[in-house]
Parts: sequence; C-alpha cells; structure tokens
Amino acid sequence: MSLIVAIPCGVGAAIAYGAATAVQHDAAHTGTGSADARGLLRLLRDPRWLLSIGGDAVGLMLHVIALATGPVVLIQPLLVLALPLSLVVRWGLGGPRPRRADYLACLGILGGLGLFFALVGNPGKASALAVGPALVTIGVALAVGLAACLAVRGRTVPVRAAVYGGVAGAWFGVVAVLINAASTVWRDRGLAGFGEAEGLVPLIGLLVLGGLGVALTQISFQVGALGASFPANESAAPLVAVVLGGALLHEHVPVGPFYVIGYLICLAAIIAGTIKLANPVAPSGSVLASPESTG
Repeated sequence: MSLIVAIPCGVGAAIAYGAATAVQHDAAHTGTGSADARGLLRLLRDPRWLLSIGGDAVGLMLHVIALATGPVVLIQPLLVLALPLSLVVRWGLGGPRPRRADYLACLGILGGLGLFFALVGNPGKASALAVGPALVTIGVALAVGLAACLAVRGRTVPVRAAVYGGVAGAWFGVVAVLINAASTVWRDRGLAGFGEAEGLVPLIGLLVLGGLGVALTQISFQVGALGASFPANESAAPLVAVVLGGALLHEHVPVGPFYVIGYLICLAAIIAGTIKLANPVAPSGSVLASPESTG
C-alpha cells in the first residue's frame, strides 16, 4: 500500500470525472423528463460526449491505480471532489458563475472529507475478498438497484433522477471494492489468478456493475437536472464503498458512538455541499431548474 501514489491518483481521478460529468450532463440532458434509448444512442455520435468518455477513461485508469495502491475507505470518498470540478467546467460551458455560497459549499465538502480522514486514520491493508461474500454482494446490489429503479417508474422527474443517480452511485461503490479485490489477486497471483473464482468473480462483477452504473448515470442525466442525480450519486458511492471496505475487505474503520456521530457530520456536510453545487443559482438568487423539474 502506498498512499503517496494512491492519494494523488484519487484526486486526479476526481478531476477527470468532474470534467467529464459536466460535459456528459450537458450532452445527455433532454429536458423531456423521460429516458430515451434513441437519445442515448445519439450520444455515440456527439463529439462532446465522446470526449467526455475519454475523460472518464483517464479517470478510471487513475481510479484503478489509486484503489490498487490504497484502501477503498480512503480513496472512494476522494471522488466527491468531482463535483467542485464539474462546477468550474459547467461555468466554462456557459453555466452560471460560481458564487460565494458555492465556494462555501466547496469548503463544506473539503471539511467533511478532512474530518472523515482524521476519524478513520490508517485503515491498513485490505484482505482478500472471499468468493461467497463477493457473489452475495453483487447479487444483492443488482437486485436492490433494479428493484429501486422499477419502484420509481411514474414518479416525478426529480425522484427518478435522484434514485437512478443513487443506484448508479451505490453500484460504483461496490465496483470500487471489486477493483480493490481484483488488484489484490493480480498482485498475489498475476494473470493466472483470474482463471480461478477468487479473481474471476470480482472481475465479472465489476464489469457488469460498472457498465450498468455508467448506463444508468447517463439515463439519470437524461431524465433530470444535475442537482437531482449527482448529489445522490456522489453520496451513495463513498458510503457503500466505506461500509463494504470495512465489512468485506476488513479495512479498519473505527466504530463507536463518537465515531458514528462524526461520520454522520461528515456525510451531512458532503451531502449539503453537493446539493448546493449541483443546483446553480440564477443571478436573481433563485435556483435554476429545468422546465420538467416538477415532474
């Protein structure tokens, strides 16, 4: 484990993801409040969207390096820094200029992350992920996620966008754990390790959940405003990754009343900051919303 490598790569991944997210939402959002398969296919011909996927690829590469060299419970939360970066890119694309409240929200996110890192300390080296728990985790993630998406059919646009974003984020949290597990197999056994269940299950799981997570993220962008989908996505991913990192990989996450209260404060600060940053404010002081935001 090398935090000297992992932390900069995690921050770099957040930068790449943040830039890509702003462009993807701008390209994917239709304003109709509904998912459109043809619209998703049209993105394959949109140069802006394709460029943003290149940014995602860079972010993924850095993300994998970070997870391979550092603990999940520290690396995945770093990705919430993507939203402050997406704010800057969205401004460059013609969106509203960041205001004082936006900078305060950024400080809230940074403060929440800083407090979380101080509480967790050094989580230590991850253990190998057993095949049984990996299969159960993948199956439960798929079942619960798909059930949640089906349950909000016909609901208002913000609800659907938030649930789609939250499910995608939860899947990304599971993917982070699976990437860490796959990197452990690679480090210990090399390529031959993926011919066995201990390596093959995490690999297939991260490909399936990762692919579905990317598709569902684009659908959430297409359906609703960034302020509905992205905060849910950015909150669910680190929460799921931290819980599973401690439960499945046995990374040390201190528990107890004091720590739980501290974690809740961190989560509240990050959620509040992401909601604020994802809902730009118009010059008059009102929150900008897409026409379909009320359903």
